[in-house]
Amino acid sequence: MDPVTMEEKYPFITRDYLQGILRREQCESAITVDSFKVVAPLAKGENYSSDILRVTVNYTTGSHNHRTQTYIVKVSFARDEDADLLDAYDVFKREIAVYDVVLPKVEQLLSSIGYTKRLAPVTHSIHRTTIKHFVFEDLTLQGYKPVGRTAGLSFRQLELVLEKIAKFHAATAVLYTIDEESMASHHFRNISEDVPHFYPLFQNSVVACGEQAANWPTTKGRIADKLRALEQTIIAKGCRVYTRRESDFSVLNHGDLWVNNVMLKTEPNGKPADVILVDYATGFFGSPAIDLSYLLYTSAANDVTVEDFDLLLQHYHAELVDTLAKLKYGKRMPTLLDIQVEMLRKGHNGVMFSTFLIPLRLLEDTANADLGGLLGKTEEAIAFRKRLFAHPKYQDRMEYLLNFYDRKGYLD
Repeated sequence: MDPVTMEEKYPFITRDYLQGILRREQCESAITVDSFKVVAPLAKGENYSSDILRVTVNYTTGSHNHRTQTYIVKVSFARDEDADLLDAYDVFKREIAVYDVVLPKVEQLLSSIGYTKRLAPVTHSIHRTTIKHFVFEDLTLQGYKPVGRTAGLSFRQLELVLEKIAKFHAATAVLYTIDEESMASHHFRNISEDVPHFYPLFQNSVVACGEQAANWPTTKGRIADKLRALEQTIIAKGCRVYTRRESDFSVLNHGDLWVNNVMLKTEPNGKPADVILVDYATGFFGSPAIDLSYLLYTSAANDVTVEDFDLLLQHYHAELVDTLAKLKYGKRMPTLLDIQVEMLRKGHNGVMFSTFLIPLRLLEDTANADLGGLLGKTEEAIAFRKRLFAHPKYQDRMEYLLNFYDRKGYLD
């Protein structure tokens, strides 16, 4: 990244600013920053709602020791069209509420029952005004790395993600019974009748998926026709997913629970050891099936079968009710059957997102992989979407899932 461009685009990242963060983090007022460097660690196509920066800081302690620290800075989009679009969904407001209000209380609840594993990265700074941004710890320093998005998540990796999200879901369900106001920022519906900005994404994607499905052996004809027809009803179905009844078992959903937002730590032999979830910007207080269908349908590796989905849901449910019981949840415990019924009622969420997130996972050339490429009407955007859905590996997973969706009634 050109340093002049960086200074113009992110003027808040200064020596004094970083020095203040280091001094607060390490409780040492004598720290001085000698130099710093800013790079963009993620390529386009890895994040669609913000700019992600890695800042490496060289500094001197009060005892004249020279050290280096790195941070991850998440910044609201500087591009006006993207920023305006995301502002309509209050994504930064919601993520601030997670880190400022929800996570501290969730961690306190979980630590009270002896659970001390991390659910999210440590936040060193949150700025709500001017250029909105977060300063997070760099999880790579603790051995966490992004999961390879093209392969998807293995069965064991999915188990680890579901264990973490079950803890988060359980704690937020309990928290709501104690303090309803803690979820005040998370009743905004991600798909609603009032904010139509992303309608074209879902409608165009299901039609494009249908066009591809018309060429595949087991989906041409009836299933491909259902996908094309779904263009007319997909938004109404999505609105119902994000409609909550007070009598329902509800949790704070992560909201964007897919492979791109999973950081994985492995043992020396390569075995998955732990995961931490990032990017809590689109949380919604509602059915847990919103997260569950999103994760399983968009991010499972090709060798994870629909029979495995049931095993994974069983694993999630066991973690969920165990945590609810330990936290003395005062309402009716959700049964495994309840979770399966919710997957039928709300699983359309995963169907909607899988049509375009699976090809985005597979895409190698991500030059136009941003909101403009997904929603725009320019020649470049149209060409990008055509290339996206024509990916030769799209069929490998999508044809299998479409038959599953059809059997579940999601396409009707």
